[in-house]
Amino acid sequence: MRRSARIAQRALQRDEASPQSAARRRLPTPEPGPSQKRAKVAQAPVEESSSDGREGVVREEGEGGLAKKVEGEGGLAKKRVGDGRLADKKWQAWSAHATSSPFPDFGHPTPQECECAYRVLDDMHGAAVEEEFRDPETPDCIPHVLDAIVVALLSQATSWNNAKRAMRSMKEEYGSVFAYDDIVSGGKSRLQETIRCGGLHVRKSNLLMGILEQVWDRIGKWDLDELFDLTDEEAMKELMSYKGIGPKSAFVVLSWCLKRNPFTVDTHVYRIAGLWSWRPKDCTRELTQSHLNATVPQKLKFKLHFLLIQHGRSCPACRGGSKGGQKCEARERMKLEL
Repeated sequence: MRRSARIAQRALQRDEASPQSAARRRLPTPEPGPSQKRAKVAQAPVEESSSDGREGVVREEGEGGLAKKVEGEGGLAKKRVGDGRLADKKWQAWSAHATSSPFPDFGHPTPQECECAYRVLDDMHGAAVEEEFRDPETPDCIPHVLDAIVVALLSQATSWNNAKRAMRSMKEEYGSVFAYDDIVSGGKSRLQETIRCGGLHVRKSNLLMGILEQVWDRIGKWDLDELFDLTDEEAMKELMSYKGIGPKSAFVVLSWCLKRNPFTVDTHVYRIAGLWSWRPKDCTRELTQSHLNATVPQKLKFKLHFLLIQHGRSCPACRGGSKGGQKCEARERMKLEL
C-alpha cells in the first residue's frame, strides 16, 4: 500500500475511533482557491519586527487566529531560507553519528556495564519508576506527533513538575494543551503569561508559536501523524527541521509517541554519564546522546533512561549541585559485581 493511502486510512480510522478529536483541536478548513487563504482579515494589519531583527513583516490576524504573513522588505522567503539552513545544519551534525558512536575508541559503557547498572538501579529505584509510570500525566502514550512535540518543548530545560504546571495552566486558559487555534489566536503575550509558571516562558512561547506557524505553512492542518510511517532517520530529519527541536527533543518524540526506543540523554543522564565515565570528559550532551544511543543495548534503553533520571534526583553523590565527597551506592555495588 502506498504511503499516502496508509496515511489516509490511518487518519480515517483515528477520526472514526475518536469523534471528539476534531472538536478538541478545532481543525480549521482552509478556504478554496489558488491563494489558499486561511482566514478572513478581522482587523487591520500590524507591522512588527521578526525575531532575527528583520523589518517589514506584516501580520494580519484572521478569524480562528490563523495568521497570514504579507511580504515586506527582506521577505518571508528569506526567513524560510534561514530556517532551512538551520535545519540542514542540525541534521548534518546529528546524522554524522546517527548509527555509530562519535567516539569509537572510547570503551565505556560496555554491554556488561549497562546490564549491571540496570540491575542495581532497578533494585534501588525500580519501584519509584513504576510509580511514576502510573502517573496519568506521564506522557508515555501521547497518540499524536504534534502533541508530543509540544510536550517535549514545554519540558525543555526544566523539571517535569514545572512542565506539568505549564500544561495545567494551558488547560485552564485554553481548555486543552493542544487547542492550537485558540493558542494561535490568543497571541504570544497570552501564551507567555499562561506558561510563565513552567519557566523560560518567553523562549518557549516564541518557539511554540513558530512551530505551529511552520506546521500550518507546510501542511495546512494540525497533524504530523504521517511521521508514523517514516523510518527513524526520516522521522528525526523531519522533527529536527522545526526550530527549537534538537536531537534530545526529537528523541523524546520518537520514544513517547512513535515508540522507537532511542536512548535519550537529559540533564541527569548527562551528569551521571560523566561521573561514571560513560562519556569523554568534555563531551557535549548531543554527542553523549549519540554515543550512548550506540552503546547501550536496545532492550535496556527505555527503562534505563528513567532509572538514571531517578538516580540523578536522589543520589547524594550524583544529583545536581553535589559538592563531592559523598559515595554513590549504585557505583559501589556495580564495582562489586563487575
